Amino acid sequence: MTSASTLALDDLISATEEGIVRGCRYLLDRIDPSGEPGARHCHYYRVPWALALTGHRLQAAAVLSWVERNALETNGDLRSEARTGFETHWSSYPLANLATGAWHLERYDTANLLAGRLAAFQHPETGGAFAAHPDHRSDERQDLFPTAQMGMTGLTTGHRDLADGAFKWMRLVYDSQPELPDRLFSATNGDQLITDISDDTMAWQVVTDFTKPRQAFYNPGIAAAFLGRYHLATGNADALDLAARYLALTVSGTNAQFDHTDSVQVCKFAWGASVLYEATGDTGYLDHMVRMARWFLDAQNDDGSWDNSPFLMARATHPPSVRIEVTAEFCQHLTSILNAISSHPRPTKGETR
Repeated sequence: MTSASTLALDDLISATEEGIVRGCRYLLDRIDPSGEPGARHCHYYRVPWALALTGHRLQAAAVLSWVERNALETNGDLRSEARTGFETHWSSYPLANLATGAWHLERYDTANLLAGRLAAFQHPETGGAFAAHPDHRSDERQDLFPTAQMGMTGLTTGHRDLADGAFKWMRLVYDSQPELPDRLFSATNGDQLITDISDDTMAWQVVTDFTKPRQAFYNPGIAAAFLGRYHLATGNADALDLAARYLALTVSGTNAQFDHTDSVQVCKFAWGASVLYEATGDTGYLDHMVRMARWFLDAQNDDGSWDNSPFLMARATHPPSVRIEVTAEFCQHLTSILNAISSHPRPTKGETR
């Protein structure tokens, strides 16, 4: 593990750059010459995006081409064998990530095909992202983090209707909350917030309790990332205010969120803080970014990879698909931190935050 807890800002930037290099090397070493990314099902969905962001465009394009040949239907949907694990919940998420990666690679034909397919995953009235794939849909459940990603993908690819709908739903969800700031209910059935929770599995998916450990702490971060980007794209001041409200839930929550030896679910907090720092220049968000850069580096494995939360799966037994999925995401988040730091004048050289 890299010890980063006391690094000054300039040194932390250098360590973050090195962490990204090591993480990308882990990914690159697992890509076959054909572009096959070494992950089963669609756990490679973020790899083209992450590698494109970090400057590995040749390999990113090879992976995307492999996906086009082996995992996509002509209508832009994933083939049934490629979407295993995403049939009944979070079904739009892989497509949205792949579309964003395609756009960053200037493969606009694929980006638009995938983004166009996302319309079938968005509730036509509320704007939320349906949990289930159209072939498996039995209700109108919609979830927060896929909706946020759908909205960002809409902004990136020029499908503004996806983003407008996502903003509408994100505002509905926040305005319907009965137990803030302690608990965030993150799903609706139609336009009704789901608060009647029948079992532990469902609880993990639809409510985040910020007074307890081992929760889905990623929801406020990706909400803030989308809403901040929506503000930057549209000038909508309400979106920026809503982004800050969502991100504040993490700030006021238990410190157990940041115990990477137990849980890595707070990862998207870095993303939200980075976007809000870009949008506002508020150094409070810079402090959060610095904390999260240290957190990522301290959690990184010696081989450059990252794992999912140990309470979900022992690190020693993590399959390659999981490590590839998580490592691609964390390289992306570290890149978002560096991009945001560069968006405003930095504090005095050598200053420790």
